[in-house]
Amino acid sequence: MHIKIQKPVFESIVNQVVPFTEKKDNTQITSHVLIIADENLILKATDKEIGIKIKTEAQILQKGKITINAKKLNDIIKALQNKEIEIKKENDTIVITQDTSVYKLSTFNADEFPEFPNPNDLNELQIKNEEFTDAIKKIFPVIDNNNPKYELNGALFDIKENTNFVSTDTRRLALYKSNAKGKEAKIIVPKRAISEIKRIFNNDMKIYYDDIYLILKDENIMFFTKLINGKYPTYEKIIPQSFKYELTLPKNEFISHLKQISVISNEVKINIKKDEIIFESFGDETMEAKTSFKINTNIDEFNFAVNSRYLLDFLNTINNENFDLCLNEPNIPFELKDGNFITIVMPLNI
Repeated sequence: MHIKIQKPVFESIVNQVVPFTEKKDNTQITSHVLIIADENLILKATDKEIGIKIKTEAQILQKGKITINAKKLNDIIKALQNKEIEIKKENDTIVITQDTSVYKLSTFNADEFPEFPNPNDLNELQIKNEEFTDAIKKIFPVIDNNNPKYELNGALFDIKENTNFVSTDTRRLALYKSNAKGKEAKIIVPKRAISEIKRIFNNDMKIYYDDIYLILKDENIMFFTKLINGKYPTYEKIIPQSFKYELTLPKNEFISHLKQISVISNEVKINIKKDEIIFESFGDETMEAKTSFKINTNIDEFNFAVNSRYLLDFLNTINNENFDLCLNEPNIPFELKDGNFITIVMPLNI
């Protein structure tokens, strides 16, 4: 294999693929990037749980394929100047050159690099790309971390005639109702994969899935992740069917007052009166904070307490200037709503 490519182009692609490699064990082939020189230049990286393939143009002087340690490759490319670099296989060694700079690296057997799943074997999720981007952005903050119930460390794609995107950390539940359609399935996508999807997803990508993989693909990029094997909680039972009180409130005003309280404490007590909403710090007797704003609620009085981060996570992802706050009793879950996106939150005991 022998190629020439401009450093900025190559560096951009290397930066995208390195996060997908095995970082703890350099003896594994998955700690390497696979580089394929054919009609185009292709870079592949995977730790077997998640993977990416990126295609770009380069000057192909000799076809072939090699592997290069991802960290070393990244460090070398960063150190070089912004002009053409040359990569060549010489026997069992990879040589990277630019002017008088020469690097020689060892390589693995490229034929042993893990195979990627084929999207042609999977079902397609039919959804507008803008809607998919909006859905994963909104449910992402509620996906749990390191939960012993491993299925909670991912988001549920409940695929049917109208698909729901769901996440929970056991203190709250986020639900995005979409118009997506596909072959009926309940798949659990790991949080790490959702994070990468947010980073690489673009409006030309198509989405494929089966019981094992989720794949995103366009003309130049293919991303895949293995799914979490487990049974997601029956989330529909958690959603209240009716409410005593439903308020439409200004988002920015609410955010401003929550942030003022969170300087002192993340736990906030909210007192809703007929013409005012009062915010007070809660849970720390050594410090106090209090603020309020005037608004007509038509509620005589309603008190509840909550972790302000749960409210801010919701408010910072919604698109509209107003949102709905739906309440029943002070110590049972309440709902935050913005169109087809809701978050159910468990209040704190006062």
